[in-house]
Amino acid sequence: MDVDFDKETGIGPTDPKGKLTTEEKALLRDIQGNILKSHGRDHSRHLFIKFDATKAQEARAWLAELSKTKVTSALKQWDDSRARAEIFEKSKKAEDPEAYLDVELSKKPSGIFVNVMLSAKGYDTLGLSGKKPTDTTFGGGAAGAVSRLADPPRKDWETPFKEDLHALVVIADDDPGKVAAEAKAIADSLKSGKVVNTEVGRALRRGKNGPVHEHFGFVDGVSDPLFFAKDIPKNSKQWNPGAPLKLALVKDPGGHSKTGYGTFLVYRKLEQNVDQFNMDRHELAKALAKEDNRTEPNHADRELAGAYLVGRFPDGFPVSENATPDGADKDIPNNFNFSADTGGLKCPFQSHIRKTNPRGDTTKLGGTLKEERTHRISRRAISYEKKGKVGLLFLCVQGNIQNQFEFMQSAWVNAPEFVQSKPPTGLDPVVGQGKPVAQQWPAKYGSDKKVTLSLKQSVHMKGGEYFFMPSMGFLKGLAKTG
Repeated sequence: MDVDFDKETGIGPTDPKGKLTTEEKALLRDIQGNILKSHGRDHSRHLFIKFDATKAQEARAWLAELSKTKVTSALKQWDDSRARAEIFEKSKKAEDPEAYLDVELSKKPSGIFVNVMLSAKGYDTLGLSGKKPTDTTFGGGAAGAVSRLADPPRKDWETPFKEDLHALVVIADDDPGKVAAEAKAIADSLKSGKVVNTEVGRALRRGKNGPVHEHFGFVDGVSDPLFFAKDIPKNSKQWNPGAPLKLALVKDPGGHSKTGYGTFLVYRKLEQNVDQFNMDRHELAKALAKEDNRTEPNHADRELAGAYLVGRFPDGFPVSENATPDGADKDIPNNFNFSADTGGLKCPFQSHIRKTNPRGDTTKLGGTLKEERTHRISRRAISYEKKGKVGLLFLCVQGNIQNQFEFMQSAWVNAPEFVQSKPPTGLDPVVGQGKPVAQQWPAKYGSDKKVTLSLKQSVHMKGGEYFFMPSMGFLKGLAKTG
């Protein structure tokens, strides 16, 4: 039986210990990892490559060899993930779970993870234009999207991103030393081009094995679409995080007729101005305190102000939901929508999570939840710190850049009148770009009384590119191309 690319209930067994079908194995063997599920490693290096057009055949052979010896398939990732999950499950019964994890994970490390992808210019430079995805948005690259996304002009990007980039190799592991060594080995093996930029990522965690957060201090990546049946919670009545394969996978023109699929990857280096974010948060907290006849904000004001901006408290608990004694110390809640907060009195319409994942808000504008869900993206981001600057190396995968990332950024995040026009909602206070609009915020939690405040942009795009992550079969066959 063929794999169903349309169902939202996930592929693979619902039982974490179950088996994949023959067809599912064939598909996962031919697609790269980090598409249907994040690789989960805490350290990474991103090698941006520019090939020498006069050595295209040698470059293709290099990519083929890389795919045969280094690149991680989705099937390999599945096997590694199962082994790791078993260790974590057994740790729950151990006398000292953390000590058990330290010992067992050191015995059975998941291994270095490698992805490789090409830009539109990369396909052309390698003489592979006939096997390049025909998507026009991909063809125009990130530089072609500046006006659509209100990005800064390319001349203002960081220097490495001002020139054409042909390929991106991602190396990841929990051991930063292994990542650095592998990155050097891969770079040294490249004789048909050069690495023109390296970005170093490091995951920030709440606790040793806790959830990932970003530099503003908020848990990140909670509501990514889930593609495997075993990962989808059984009680997702308010919000189904399940997603069809077509949300992330698209046919690879140069791949196998049945199993050859890849994905489009958007890469954006986003610098975070933590001081500016905290100042905005403080100003909003002051406004909340003033409404309560206090001159200075207290801890509760600051926590609520941050939750208004993001839509979740720092530990990931949704601001629109009723508190629990445990907070989000265990599973971070994601089974919710905004049906009980249609006026934005708890989670403001402009909150980051409501702008990027409206969870049904678009039905007020005549849309459908089914259509809204087609705009979701799968984030694969990681934080960075370099020369005193901090931010996010934002990566996301999708089957259609225009309908997913670009739609989300232009029609939701940057749109002052989404989801409400009178008064206008304004920009997403975290990643919105464009002319700031004075925004209204609940003066008291759950109250329809408002305070008005204008915020400054605290996240700045420093450069990026659009890539296609080809199938394993396409990459391995490159040695014979030409």
